[in-house]
Amino acid sequence: MDCEKYKKVFDENNGIVKLSDFTGAGYHNTVIDRLIREGKVTKLRAGFYEWQSEDVVSEAVIINKLYPDAIVCMDSALYLYDSTERTPRAWHLAVNKNSSKSRFKIDYPKLKIYYVVEKYLKIGISETEFEGQIIRIYNREKTICDIIRYEKKMDKEVFNKAIRTYATGSNKNMARLMEYAKLMNIEKKTKMIMGMWM
Repeated sequence: MDCEKYKKVFDENNGIVKLSDFTGAGYHNTVIDRLIREGKVTKLRAGFYEWQSEDVVSEAVIINKLYPDAIVCMDSALYLYDSTERTPRAWHLAVNKNSSKSRFKIDYPKLKIYYVVEKYLKIGISETEFEGQIIRIYNREKTICDIIRYEKKMDKEVFNKAIRTYATGSNKNMARLMEYAKLMNIEKKTKMIMGMWM
């Protein structure tokens, strides 16, 4: 089978395609099954496929492709903002609380999903570049509000370093932080915690 024409569709999509993209390029869905049998393609989850090559597809590409609605949060956001030295064991992603849980059942990359109510989900969404991809991420202030909200579920050392890094950093926005804290009903707790570091 001449695989180059099929590989081109994958290459145009950073190595990962949705079945609809593949069939939209004029190929029948049974071709995907054949490519899987030949070891050229692996199924990531229902409707999403990755071309197998020596070049490893970035985790950021997979996250963007499979979960365009997800927002990087908590430990993963802290890591991308250099507010922790620990590499998270999984991608921490915030999604709408009504999202289907089954769509996040994949082997790679590892995911930790936070199902968030709509009014909190939309607060502080930003973008950053990581591994050549533009990914959605909560800004620093929303990330700090999130870790304050989930303090009891966090590693104490990671929590303290993140708060200290934010409080002593030059790129903090206290007005925005307190605005978000008020919207998230954690204003009093935020004032108390930030007061200890400032």
